[in-house]
Amino acid sequence: MNKRFIVGIALFFSIKNLAAIKKVELEIGRAPPVVVAVIDSGVDISHPDLRDNIWTNIGEAGLDSLGNDKSSNGVDDDDNGFVDDIHGWNFVDNSNRVDDSQGHGTHIAAIIKNEFKRKTVSFASSTLPQTVRLMILKYYDPKAPQQDNIAFSTRAIHYANKMGVQIINYSGGGYEKSATEFKAIQESQRRGILFIAAAGNSQANTDIRRYYPASYGLSNIISVAATTETGELGSFSNYGSQSVDIAAPGNEIRSALPNKKFGVMSGTSQATAFVSGAAAKILASKDYILKPQQTLAELLKSCQPMRNLAGKTKNQLALLN
Repeated sequence: MNKRFIVGIALFFSIKNLAAIKKVELEIGRAPPVVVAVIDSGVDISHPDLRDNIWTNIGEAGLDSLGNDKSSNGVDDDDNGFVDDIHGWNFVDNSNRVDDSQGHGTHIAAIIKNEFKRKTVSFASSTLPQTVRLMILKYYDPKAPQQDNIAFSTRAIHYANKMGVQIINYSGGGYEKSATEFKAIQESQRRGILFIAAAGNSQANTDIRRYYPASYGLSNIISVAATTETGELGSFSNYGSQSVDIAAPGNEIRSALPNKKFGVMSGTSQATAFVSGAAAKILASKDYILKPQQTLAELLKSCQPMRNLAGKTKNQLALLN
């Protein structure tokens, strides 16, 4: 059975409102954070490498009229349908506990954050202080049936859409497509949200054997393959000259793990996280809103041509670590 899984384990704002918020932030001399939704196995939000970059829902922060902490008062203070969703949501057990029992999500989140903060980039950057905030959306249950994980995933995408993120990082997938998931990502597209997804770890040609959600074919989706330290396609990585947009490092990547630990994982999951971090940096460098296709164009400008990727990705381009 083709089960939906996360890859690499041994791996209520409109665009108009976002633009208005960014304009106000710029006028007072502060660049707003770029918000990246990490749809994964959860994240250790207390990890020293991540705790300063975790997204906070301002509608659930502070004190309520009774002096109670809104993050734990049992009330849906921002009326978004989720009670005490201070840092995101756990769609597996329908709670605000976004902890990571597997390590995959924590590993991915730290790659995004550290790639964002890395200084060696070829595109222009703003002189204003910027940061990235990671919205934690836990969807993956290794014991759940395929359809349950897709349902959790779809709900997570809807949440990210509703809460006004700029980027969705989806370091997972499978060979079964879903009409409801497709519609959720279509809504992301309508809202101008970039959806960065793993191409998969099955050594498959996704021009022929589609891998979802990376293969839905929407203009806001960036499908990511993995490269080795020498710029070659990873031995595990899916590929496709018509279906994969870009490649990035995905072999033996060191990053954060729960409980203040660090460790190495490989996969297109990790490659996807590098691209999300780079895309977030591009968005932070602009004082105007970029459409997903414009962000992809900027990303490609920052990449290097790699002969080893001929016939493996659309542009034979790789984001180098």
